[in-house]
Amino acid sequence: MSDLPPVPPSHAAPGGPQEEIRSLRDRLDAIPRLLLIRVRSLGDSILTLPLLQALHAWRPALRLDLLIEAPFAPVFEKHPAVHELLVLQTKDASARAGWSRSRALLEVRGRRYPAVLNLHGGTTSLLFSLASGAPLRFGQERFRGSRWYNARIPDSAGVWGKPKLHTVEHQLTFMKWLGLPIPSDPRPELHVAPASRERIARRLEKAGLRPGAFLLVQPTATLATKQWPEENFARLADSLCEKAGTPLVFSAGGWEAGVLDRIRANARREHRYWADLALGDLFALIEACRLFVGNDSGPMHAAAALARPLVAIWGSSDHTAWHPWGSAYESVRSDLPCMPCPGYTCAVYGRPRCILEISTERVESACLRMLARY
Repeated sequence: MSDLPPVPPSHAAPGGPQEEIRSLRDRLDAIPRLLLIRVRSLGDSILTLPLLQALHAWRPALRLDLLIEAPFAPVFEKHPAVHELLVLQTKDASARAGWSRSRALLEVRGRRYPAVLNLHGGTTSLLFSLASGAPLRFGQERFRGSRWYNARIPDSAGVWGKPKLHTVEHQLTFMKWLGLPIPSDPRPELHVAPASRERIARRLEKAGLRPGAFLLVQPTATLATKQWPEENFARLADSLCEKAGTPLVFSAGGWEAGVLDRIRANARREHRYWADLALGDLFALIEACRLFVGNDSGPMHAAAALARPLVAIWGSSDHTAWHPWGSAYESVRSDLPCMPCPGYTCAVYGRPRCILEISTERVESACLRMLARY
């Protein structure tokens, strides 16, 4: 990396910040390709889509390539704004899914991108930003190793002029900072593969379910402080089945099948439990449901992007930054002075009261209200 020495901050250029912004905008307007790096997390990937869409709308001829980890590739595979997906293997992905890290580094380097926009900020994304050899490297001032970026995006709150932002707005800071056009209603457009739709249609038919006539429940989350208890989900499903007269399907990743087993053990009624869906097929299942119910999670963001009405059961995370974006929803939340928090542990009570003390009755009432509207 000897050809990429540290550089002074972009806002220190002669002529001041506005001249620097104009220069960066002119350079972006002239390049044929841009590499975006978005590693980690299903929810983050989905909430990146409005930025991709805004860039594509601004310059349809600009080739947008995206480096993404294999588990999250279905978010972008069918999206018309993406020219090429560069897929990186992860430890939990199939050996056939994507490139190894060393191969991906060579592929990125070999494409000789004129500019790279890092959307993650960790060590892996920094490594790929440098490996690209791009003369123009965009990254946020708060990123790890920010000195290696020669176009540093200022703090999002300062750019937008407000202290609290949704993650979609945070991702769009790049556009706002440079004065590029932002759609008035920047909703994520999640495109479902036709093959996934066909598989889910066959599966629903085999299960005796009709599209738009079942509730979908995703009872998992990445942190215990965001996951409502399994026995509550079982009670909720039994009661909704009786009061709404609508069948329920529970979905989860294969590694989360134990959660579904425990819900099944606590439920009095028969429900469907599907923990074998590929991510693209899960999107098709969400698209076909009447109402989505779940914790703050990646599938919740998929439901919002697919414009499904939903009920979110909210725990420790920041509701302002992560609430469902782009669809009709109700959030069932606690009101504790320690909220929000990082959520890795409950430092105040020892147990996450924020999620554990949400009653089944509150969630059920929210579901029935949404069903009455949609």
